[in-house]
Amino acid sequence: MLSRFTRLAYSTATATASASAASTKPKPVVISRFWKAAFPEEKTDGIRIKLDGRTLKNPDGVEVVVPKSNRILASLVAGEWEESDKLLKSSSLPMTSIAVRGIELQKSPETRAGVIDVMFRYLDTDSILYMQDDHQNLIDLQEKYWRPIINWASAEFQVPITPTFEIFSVRQTPEALTKLRKYVESLTPMQLAAFERAVLSSKSFLIGTAILKRAVTVDFAVNAARVEVNFQVQKWGEVLDAHDVDHQALKRDLGSVTSCLLDY
Repeated sequence: MLSRFTRLAYSTATATASASAASTKPKPVVISRFWKAAFPEEKTDGIRIKLDGRTLKNPDGVEVVVPKSNRILASLVAGEWEESDKLLKSSSLPMTSIAVRGIELQKSPETRAGVIDVMFRYLDTDSILYMQDDHQNLIDLQEKYWRPIINWASAEFQVPITPTFEIFSVRQTPEALTKLRKYVESLTPMQLAAFERAVLSSKSFLIGTAILKRAVTVDFAVNAARVEVNFQVQKWGEVLDAHDVDHQALKRDLGSVTSCLLDY
């Protein structure tokens, strides 16, 4: 049962996934809790997550061994399993998913390189760089949440970050791309896994970067990622069990990113 569940629970966008594939949301898997206690167990080669007498494994059946440099993350992963309800949903394991992904990136330089390439595709289509100027309420939200992140990124990396009001794709300067890539390539496997989660969840390279460098809070990042949705809610009202659920899911995902960075 654990093996079948983990194959689905830890599914993340692969380095070759397209944007449309990454946005596809599989139905959450639900299993009954079969362990009494979950806890981290440190050994010479790393930290394992124990479910009673069993060791947590990845989708390929290999034991999940968190590096000793990520002790806080290992404790958080164990905490997810320890605090789970009688019925456990795959969506309730965001930190476990990041940890497994980080281990995968550490073992596979090819996968790591592919993930970085995919992340830069999100920069080309970054939602916060495509502004609109036809509704004042939307303009106000863009200026409140998007403009500060753009200005921060420009100052942080000492390069121009150019937004557009056109529908055509906007390309950043070679200098900007070089400096941003140098930063992303410097990330540890766990940081890169967290960055990937942030970018895929927010659909924004710049929001993901701001979260990773602790330039914005989770709440600010969530509001930045939901500017267009929040504008529609202001205009038409909230759809219960849709807008509110998506909001909490995004807050959970981005919150897990910041939690996974506590070791750094």
